[in-house]
Amino acid sequence: MRVGFVSTKGNVRSLMAESIARKMFREAGLKAEIFSAGVEPENRVDDLVIRVLEEKGYPTKGLKPKPLSKIPYRKLDILVVMSEEAKERCEFLPNHKRRENWVLDPPKETLEGLRRLRDQIEELMKELLKL
Repeated sequence: MRVGFVSTKGNVRSLMAESIARKMFREAGLKAEIFSAGVEPENRVDDLVIRVLEEKGYPTKGLKPKPLSKIPYRKLDILVVMSEEAKERCEFLPNHKRRENWVLDPPKETLEGLRRLRDQIEELMKELLKL
């Protein structure tokens, strides 16, 4: 199974989802390739994003924002769009078996704001794993 998460800049929402999914899919005994991308990717990941992921033991090694062209978006089984801009710009993406729209508000890039976002993504991921 291939799962992709796409947001606007690819450095917060989709990156957090990639990290959380890697751990949660593995713990659920599901084999999956997990990807994330941004429709207008940034160049770096904020240290606070790494911090809030590591607080709960999510993997952060190698996390970096990527453009859509760097992930196998034509071969995804599940595409999860995580921002309004990504939703609009990803309408053209073909071939995925399932599409989820997790249009989340732009994150407040404070420690507490990122913790709330992480926890929100965890809850959405639990629902995705039930499918």
